[in-house]
Amino acid sequence: MAISPWSQAQTPGAVPIPNDPNVRILEQLANPADGRVDYAKVQTTIERAVNPTFDAAAFNAELDRWSNMVRARGTKGAPPTDVMTVLGQVIYTPGPWNDNHPFSYDLDDPLGAKYQNKLVSTYLRTRKGNCVSMPTLLIILGQKLGLNMTLSQAPQHEFARLQDVNGRWFNIEATSPGSPPDSKYINEMHVTPLSIQSGIYLRTTTPHETVAAMLEPLEGIYAHTRPPGYLLGLAKLEERIDPKNAGGYVSEANAYFLTLAHRYLVHHLTPEVLPPAQRADFNALYDANTRIMNQVEAMGWAPPTKAGNNEYLERVERYKAEHGG
Repeated sequence: MAISPWSQAQTPGAVPIPNDPNVRILEQLANPADGRVDYAKVQTTIERAVNPTFDAAAFNAELDRWSNMVRARGTKGAPPTDVMTVLGQVIYTPGPWNDNHPFSYDLDDPLGAKYQNKLVSTYLRTRKGNCVSMPTLLIILGQKLGLNMTLSQAPQHEFARLQDVNGRWFNIEATSPGSPPDSKYINEMHVTPLSIQSGIYLRTTTPHETVAAMLEPLEGIYAHTRPPGYLLGLAKLEERIDPKNAGGYVSEANAYFLTLAHRYLVHHLTPEVLPPAQRADFNALYDANTRIMNQVEAMGWAPPTKAGNNEYLERVERYKAEHGG
């Protein structure tokens, strides 16, 4: 009879969650005593979690350099929309302020397949970003400039939102600078009424909830480089921070699947060949993955499709053709 690598006695389906200091720090940053979430500190912690030798001082100096450049070009006391206009010019328009090397969309990795490319540090270094790193940099710099900004989500996409002087919120699309209406996301990304009603898409989040969206790059890195328990701990944190963030549930389900794969599937083991205890573990892991996926799909989330990816890539190709890229 085939023997499973799962040998110690434990509750069927259990995935041990390690004592991850990164999760503890991120939870503290999402719930500061003064109520003010500092996006730069959150991102610095994410970067350190990925690379323990990360130069946080240099990273934060670079963030300050860009925000100071915006201040120097703007008018003191200007309304938020005017500040955002100057921020957009400094980031996206070629000029001496960015050494005629503006930040732009990474047309070579439009789907963010390389998970390191979703980090703000990569974006600052290469000035090539995606729908995760680009809006994240905007909200970090915007907060340093006194703007009230958060992250919102659409299917496989993130964008920023800005509050104006009258309290109204505007979409800020970082990958193709502008302020599109919700209807553009609904039409182009096939956002369903259910996903809007449940709050997983097109919702104006709080800064506290925005921390959950900022963790998306860390999800991918944990999934690829850490045991599944680390991903499960991160997913549980996301769910505590923002129960309407679909990414947390998807990562939780993925953690159970990765555990199932590690214990059994890579060894070509199926329930039929396993002793009773291991068979119960296999079935419990499978059931946990299925239950959580059903839960998030009931909120309107759906996995990426080949047709949807192709449609997106076609828009990228049209953009390349129009901009000589």
